[in-house]
Amino acid sequence: MHETNIKSLDLNLLVALKALLEEKHVTRAADRIGLSQPAMSRTLARLRTMFNDPLLVKGAKGLCLTAKAKELYQPLKTILIDVAQLVSPTIFEPAAIQKEIIIATRDYESTVILPDIINAVNKEAPNLSFRIIPIAGDDLTPLEHQEIDFVIAGSESQSTTLFRYTLFKDRFICLGSTKNTMLHEKLTLSKYLSMRHCLVTIRNTGQGIVDDVLQRKKMKRNIHVRISHFLAAADVVANTDMIITLPYRLGAYLAQQKKYIMLEPPLKLPEFPIYLYWHLRNQHNPLNQWLRKMIRSVINKID
Repeated sequence: MHETNIKSLDLNLLVALKALLEEKHVTRAADRIGLSQPAMSRTLARLRTMFNDPLLVKGAKGLCLTAKAKELYQPLKTILIDVAQLVSPTIFEPAAIQKEIIIATRDYESTVILPDIINAVNKEAPNLSFRIIPIAGDDLTPLEHQEIDFVIAGSESQSTTLFRYTLFKDRFICLGSTKNTMLHEKLTLSKYLSMRHCLVTIRNTGQGIVDDVLQRKKMKRNIHVRISHFLAAADVVANTDMIITLPYRLGAYLAQQKKYIMLEPPLKLPEFPIYLYWHLRNQHNPLNQWLRKMIRSVINKID
């Protein structure tokens, strides 16, 4: 068929042609695809013009296929099967997926939730692999540039091309060394302000949420060390008289080690959300949808 004819091609003509070639009878072919006999006769006339061939001719036992019709039949079946698969909904089978999923996050989220997420996903999709990379500050542009699949973080974004939902909300807790005798009794505000603090900051400058709260009260704490990773900060306070204020889930995880003691902060601090971000282009992607459902299910079980 010439390329110029494809632009005006009606796929229904090919469906009718298949019925005609298989039934070798205009009325039966019409009944099969829900056309009237006159409509099928007009369709056959159009097909004969399109292929410049009679396609069906009279034989000893009714209509029979021309040589051209026989030549068309197998490619026609293949084309219609391909078209049907093209427009049919994709059947998603997690066990058959072989792909690498890239998630950008921080050591807090990767410690408290990622192991459970990866284990749950791998039970259903054993050939799905993960690459976990750090976030640079609050920069979510790797999602925009199709460099990653998800971001798990507390970062805020006003981008109209990024979707998100809240995985969970966490609160703050204080963590220090069991060797630190100042922490063997209730942590008062005056004691808290007098101690040396290790601050985890993703920007390496400025102050944290705790400092914003203290500033509104015209108070200030003694930040002795600034560091970009919670686990590294925990190692620092484990062997010093410093204290760290960190997310409760991570504090509870670390406090399982006997070298840490966990205490309630002596001032009211706000809760904060942790989000799962993905890009608009993946909103209806079957794998992305399935992973979002799996991640939410895992978080609900943890909570």
